[in-house]
Amino acid sequence: MDTSYIAIGYVIAQDDPDKPKARHPSHFGSMLLNPREAKYSQPELELYSLFQSLCTVRLWIIGISNLIIEVDAKYIKVMLNNPNIQPNVTINRWITGILLFDFMLKHIPGTSHSPDGLS
Repeated sequence: MDTSYIAIGYVIAQDDPDKPKARHPSHFGSMLLNPREAKYSQPELELYSLFQSLCTVRLWIIGISNLIIEVDAKYIKVMLNNPNIQPNVTINRWITGILLFDFMLKHIPGTSHSPDGLS
């Protein structure tokens, strides 16, 4: 998943059990941000894009026990682990929605992040 000030992009891929570094994409998606959403700060945009991406693909990822979400923003993990630090009710709602899913969050540097062409 990756975010720019214009759009959100995500890729669902499955690891190849025979080739550990190979991935097989099964779904690509993107969503345009409206003018109000485009004014969010970068941390808010990253969190919002994670929330929207998970909501969009929820039918494909329900029941996956080893779901790994790769993002290029380190601060998402901090925001998810400390939801009450944020005084914003909307952000807390996004965090609550994200935490309904069972996943491991993995940081991938922006230079090697596959959907990074969006930003």
